[in-house]
Amino acid sequence: MLMRSSKVRALPSAQQSNRIIHRPFQSSPGFYPNLIETNARDRQLHSGRALHAHLITNGLAGLTRFASKLIALYVSCGQVVHARKLFDKIPQTNIRRWFALIGACARCGFYQQAMCLFCEMQREGLRTNKIVIPSVLKACGHLSDVKTGEKLHAVVLLFSFEFDAFVSSALVDMYSKNGSVEKAHRVFYMIAEKDLVALNAMVSGFAQHEGIKPNLITWNSLVTGFSQKGDEAMASNLFTLMRYNGIEPDVVSWTSVISGFVQNFQNDKAFRTFKQMLGHGL
Repeated sequence: MLMRSSKVRALPSAQQSNRIIHRPFQSSPGFYPNLIETNARDRQLHSGRALHAHLITNGLAGLTRFASKLIALYVSCGQVVHARKLFDKIPQTNIRRWFALIGACARCGFYQQAMCLFCEMQREGLRTNKIVIPSVLKACGHLSDVKTGEKLHAVVLLFSFEFDAFVSSALVDMYSKNGSVEKAHRVFYMIAEKDLVALNAMVSGFAQHEGIKPNLITWNSLVTGFSQKGDEAMASNLFTLMRYNGIEPDVVSWTSVISGFVQNFQNDKAFRTFKQMLGHGL
């Protein structure tokens, strides 16, 4: 799965978190979110509960930044009921609690729970925003709930959320997972700054539906789109994805890249790509 490039923070191990929470309180409060994330990542329920108890003892568990992480921890360990209890303890005026629980449920595969929570959020009169929409769209994709997905798409257009990369990628993923190929294509091509997340959402979604995997023509149109914007990295990644999906780039693929570079006055890149094409025997 392709993702955006970012600096990866080294998270402490569960053993480290155990050592910290069993010694006298001396760690910086800013370190605890990393510890909670570590236990969530490793699904360490026992040490996660110990850390939660430690935060309660020190009067920190009620802070939103810790409570949100703890909610994700319990959901990742399958303790959705416990996460809901923690959610209910957060002041109702704090809308971030909804983002935390709905997002955690969607990430961990509790899609029906995520949808129910979203409906509950709407009943309380809370406005849908671009933070929660990607999580709900993910649930729609896995539950084949295209109707709700289309309603969310209307909200996206109404409030101009389509310019958010996470929202647009989630729309592509939702439509492609449900076999709505044309709609997925339409959303994808409307994205101003296409990136690997949006591309991977489309390709991965197509791959889940027998008979609608992108063919060579589709791949070539994608290559052309990125190369015309002078995005050599994306064009190269497309070539990798093509081969991964069992499709070998042809002369049209290579020519599209070369033509795109020439149009953007990137002659060095065009010549370098031409030599690569010759190296592949074309």
